[in-house]
Amino acid sequence: MNYDRVVSATMESQAVSLVDDPVIEVVMPANSVAELIRVEIGAAEGAAPLDEVQEVVIYSATATGTGGTGLTEHLVRGEGTISGAASRNHTAPGAGVLEWYFSGFHWQNGWLYLPVPEERPLLKSGGDDVFAVLFPTAPDAAMVVSTTIVWGEIG
Repeated sequence: MNYDRVVSATMESQAVSLVDDPVIEVVMPANSVAELIRVEIGAAEGAAPLDEVQEVVIYSATATGTGGTGLTEHLVRGEGTISGAASRNHTAPGAGVLEWYFSGFHWQNGWLYLPVPEERPLLKSGGDDVFAVLFPTAPDAAMVVSTTIVWGEIG
């Protein structure tokens, strides 16, 4: 797909310890279209990664999560105003959650979601307006992690 903009947002060195709290989220406004291109999660610099497997879920929702702190979006490629807004560390998911990708990873390796173009999830106006990532089970102990999310915008 040809994007008008490719955008990234990064959560750097943040403690994560709870279940079902969206770790990172992107909200698209009405009259916009976006595809999820990439998500990475790993132990932050200087953090000792846990020796355990962590389950992870990507979902779409019709409403943003509760709480959360805004992130700075960066234009990777293209031009124009960035439509999506990224945030981190919500206290609960938003309404209308549809879990559509469930996986696991070992904390010492980190996690990379990099779908081929035919499998990239699409958000479009009038449907789900949120992409988010959460842990359906809590880590055994608090982890300091860094996360990057990349999406393509059309229009």
